[in-house]
Amino acid sequence: MRFSLSLLSLLASSVASLAWADDITVNSQVTEVTVYPEVAAITRRAEFDLPIGQHRLILSNIPYSADLETLQLDLTGARQTALLFREDGAPPRRADDPEVLAAEAVIKEVEARIQAVRDEASRAESDAAAAQTAIGFLQQLGSNEGLAEAGAEALRDITRMIATEAGAAGKQALEAQIRARAIEDQLEDLAEELKDAEQALAAVALQDANRYYLVVAVDVTQAGPGALELNYFTSGYASSQPSYEWHLTTGEAPELELKRGFDVWQATGENWNGVDLTISTLQPGERGTPSHINAQQRWLQDPRPEPKMRSQDFATYDDSGAGFLAEPIVEPIIMEEAAGGVHWGADTSGPGATYHFSHSVSIVSGPDILKLEMDSLTTEAEVLAVAVPMRDETAYRVAKFTNDFDGDLLESYRVPMFVDGKLVTFSKFERLAVGQEAELGFGALHGLRLSRDVLQKSEGERGVISRSNQQQEVVEISVENLTGETWPLRLLDRVPYSEQEELEITWTAQPSVSEANVEKERGILAWEFDLAPGEDKLIRLETTLSWPEGKLLR
Repeated sequence: MRFSLSLLSLLASSVASLAWADDITVNSQVTEVTVYPEVAAITRRAEFDLPIGQHRLILSNIPYSADLETLQLDLTGARQTALLFREDGAPPRRADDPEVLAAEAVIKEVEARIQAVRDEASRAESDAAAAQTAIGFLQQLGSNEGLAEAGAEALRDITRMIATEAGAAGKQALEAQIRARAIEDQLEDLAEELKDAEQALAAVALQDANRYYLVVAVDVTQAGPGALELNYFTSGYASSQPSYEWHLTTGEAPELELKRGFDVWQATGENWNGVDLTISTLQPGERGTPSHINAQQRWLQDPRPEPKMRSQDFATYDDSGAGFLAEPIVEPIIMEEAAGGVHWGADTSGPGATYHFSHSVSIVSGPDILKLEMDSLTTEAEVLAVAVPMRDETAYRVAKFTNDFDGDLLESYRVPMFVDGKLVTFSKFERLAVGQEAELGFGALHGLRLSRDVLQKSEGERGVISRSNQQQEVVEISVENLTGETWPLRLLDRVPYSEQEELEITWTAQPSVSEANVEKERGILAWEFDLAPGEDKLIRLETTLSWPEGKLLR
């Protein structure tokens, strides 16, 4: 956020007009964070000593991710007299900054250990070199021409001595070389440790790259300790995503278990070290006001002549075998108005739910994703097979349940779905309010085979009916159970519907449907029945469309 020049000038002149006794560097740290799905509320604190007089508190470690329009400042131990923000040109972090000193101390300690290892390796190499020198001396001693005058016994003694000493020196040299190589192998681990330490120091510098410079002018009437608390929001730089696993246990009393947690990520430009974390299911970034409805004007106009169409163009087909009952390939264009274990505790007393974690957490800005495991919730479920022969070749296992948990369940992507402990699929989970009913899909039931065949189709003058103002279709639907268990099955299909009295649509089904206009969707039909092992269920659906002569069917 950039402040206007006039505001900055006013603040700067106000600050400059005061006679300052001292500048006090304040290193504030993030202590508390509440993370929403796309927003974070951040609290940072600092403590310091305040002498009597007028002073400037210098804060230079607030990252650009902070939305300063939402900044709230709470000062104790002094009275605030002015406030100055600077977005660009913040001075570099002081060399005596605790974070810099700590990072540099780690580097120095690792470098000292590296040097100690190198010194030890040098000593081992020196031992090996000394042994090699001794071997060379013994070899020269053995070739000395003066030994030719020695007696046989003396030569044997000298030879034994040379062999013994040379063997000992060779062994010493080999052991020293092996020890030197082993010592040098330690340098690889130390090099990685040094690299990590240097990256930690670089991370401190990275936090300085994009940060505000904030000056708080204060008047202190009584010397003593002071404290500063800053609260602000950051949008788009931190987020929480629910981490769900759904486990379905089948049997006589099916049970649905939700293993839940949260994934937390932040790229605010500074690391969160040991912060007090709260996660909220509320979404402050959503629109907060209802939509506006504009007045709707309708009018009549003379129809334009329709282009002539061949009789075979009366129907559109798709690859599902739905015949003339399928949607047209080109959908009509509809114009719409644009719309303007971890220990934790839950608070569901207000809107949404908040989860506070009792242990502090640390998250590096950028690469880290913190995974927090919470608990497991269980509820009763109704398990059935749902079949849509118009689209699918197999039925699917579905669990129906009601969200009777402690709060809303948020939207989550790629949720693993388990059946009796085995992973069967990944699904997207839509948001679910408390008390709301839902259905979860738990994979295909390949033993429940579906087919949908068009047995008879007449259209205009092409079929048995010669009139050009009628269409008929006869469809046979089959469900075969190749599994070893009886399945409660819900089969869905459809017939066309019309809002015009001139277009008459009649249909019959054998057996009769269990429900028409499913979920208030006109023309959607449902059959419900139990299908025993080896059983094959047939459904016959006949549809007739009739309209006046001279009209075109759309």
